[in-house]
Amino acid sequence: MLRESVSSSSSDEEYLDLEEEEEEEDTPQTFLCLFCDTTLQSFSQLCDHVLKCHNIDLISVLGPLSFYDVIKTINHTRLHNSSTCEFLKTIGSSANLCDDLLKPVLPDDALLMIDFEELYEKPTSNGSTNNDHQSNENQVKLLESKLAQLQSVYLDLLQSRKPPSAEPQRDAYFDSYADYSIHSEMLQDKVRTEAYRDFIYRNPALFANKAVLDVGCGTGILSMFCAKGGASSVVAVDNSEIVEKARLIIKRNCLEDRILVVQGKIEEVALEEKFDVLVSEWMGYALLFECMLDSVILARDKYLKPGGVVAPNRASMFLSGLSDVKSYEKRFGQWKNVYDFDMSDVVPDLYKEAVVESVQSKHIISTACGFKHFDLSVVKVTDLEFSSAFALQFNKQEEQQLTTLVVYFTCFFDGEEFNAVLDTSPRATTTHWVQTLLYLREPVSVTSQHILEGVIRFKKSGVKRGYVISVKGKVFNEIKDVTAEINQEYFLH
Repeated sequence: MLRESVSSSSSDEEYLDLEEEEEEEDTPQTFLCLFCDTTLQSFSQLCDHVLKCHNIDLISVLGPLSFYDVIKTINHTRLHNSSTCEFLKTIGSSANLCDDLLKPVLPDDALLMIDFEELYEKPTSNGSTNNDHQSNENQVKLLESKLAQLQSVYLDLLQSRKPPSAEPQRDAYFDSYADYSIHSEMLQDKVRTEAYRDFIYRNPALFANKAVLDVGCGTGILSMFCAKGGASSVVAVDNSEIVEKARLIIKRNCLEDRILVVQGKIEEVALEEKFDVLVSEWMGYALLFECMLDSVILARDKYLKPGGVVAPNRASMFLSGLSDVKSYEKRFGQWKNVYDFDMSDVVPDLYKEAVVESVQSKHIISTACGFKHFDLSVVKVTDLEFSSAFALQFNKQEEQQLTTLVVYFTCFFDGEEFNAVLDTSPRATTTHWVQTLLYLREPVSVTSQHILEGVIRFKKSGVKRGYVISVKGKVFNEIKDVTAEINQEYFLH
């Protein structure tokens, strides 16, 4: 009896399990709308609802996508509660959606089980496909849906358009200086920072009880040097958002009583006083990149007292010849074989780039030529575009390949008691400016019997505060025969 009872009980449990499975199988799937909280009892009802209420034909818009792109698009829409316009934009970039979106956002999302691709191409009773030929009624619905979508996108665009602002558009150049990494790089440049510090601290007579203007103050380091060096007052001007931090830094160091921070372009702010000293760290790559010297000149002419001090007060630009075949081949030769593909078409554009990189002094094969010198107490903005003659005497007896011309600069701080020098040459300690390289299209063979004579031109490009650098020259041997010619243009952006 016990055996039969157990057997009977087991049969009943199996029957109940089977019944539950059948009930589960008979439970109808429900479909949650992509764009609202409406739940539909079938996929066809969902399609009708989405078309009628949201003006989207799901099969038409999702059908052309791959199965996986459909899944990612649906999950992306659910995850972000996308509007219909956002949904349509997502479809346009569905191939770029991350694979994490293959994981369902909603558990048991019935919509993920639909094969839209098959429905999109499913033949109708007359043998045509839904995509190719639809009934007039469906075609009208589809066109109405498309029109509504376009109207919705248009309205979205109209609403997203901001009215003209009374505030002037910010310059991306100034926004870039709100980035802490730029200031960290400059502050850690000991050659740069200590040149200013030493000049200020070791020339007390120039700063004691003097009014100082700091143009482009950044974090305020130069202003604080001046205040600590005895200045009675400092006005620190910068158009970047970094000035908010500069104020806090100055206050933390108990110098707010002597340093006033002003946010704005020096060309636009209205300062009420004249200054004894103008200090600024305005130098860019190849000295002139970023065109900040233009602003310093304006500030000097507008706010500096007669006979006032500009720091630095002199700057010189230099040119040298470089032989570094390995770096040359690495930069240009690599494009000849990229995973067995020839990409040499890229190379002509690379020759037009002025490259900012550090140079090892062992690769220098010529004398240095100072081709431009600025007296910052009198220089004009018009002087910042120029053509200058140069001559480079090569100094290696054995034959070398001239691959590159190198541009660098030196700034001078001439004081009453102490002179500071900020040198960016390849033979000096490396700075964050490093050097600016002008690669030749074809390397030139030279020895100590050769000299390169030519003209270098700097012209503002009008793009991102950059410059166009042109070089024309001839290489002569010892009997003045021309062995090579150079005629290239470079963009420093």
